[in-house]
Amino acid sequence: MSTYDEEYAHRKRAIFDGMSRRGQERILRIGYDNWEPFQEPKDPREIIFSPASQNANALLKSFFSEQEQGSREESVAMTKELFDLCRGLLKGEERARVLFRFCLWYRDHAEGPGKGS
Repeated sequence: MSTYDEEYAHRKRAIFDGMSRRGQERILRIGYDNWEPFQEPKDPREIIFSPASQNANALLKSFFSEQEQGSREESVAMTKELFDLCRGLLKGEERARVLFRFCLWYRDHAEGPGKGS
């Protein structure tokens, strides 16, 4: 075992020992050997400049331009949620597909007098 591997194992053990009992139990459920406490943070540029993100931005611009200008109240939170949903759909994420299927289901079940809105 190299010096790097020994130091890595020692640092990993120190982090594990410093955790609460509940945290340690969570790590043991996934497996101590599978646990990676030193993961690199995700690069935010990857999210912003990926092809799916660029396509999502284009779709949202098109969506907002087609909406009636008088009722258009874009909020930052709403735009972010729509962006995340759109990007998820373009990437084929399960969460986005379920949200989309729910919207279609709701549209079909909310139509008619006294329903919806």
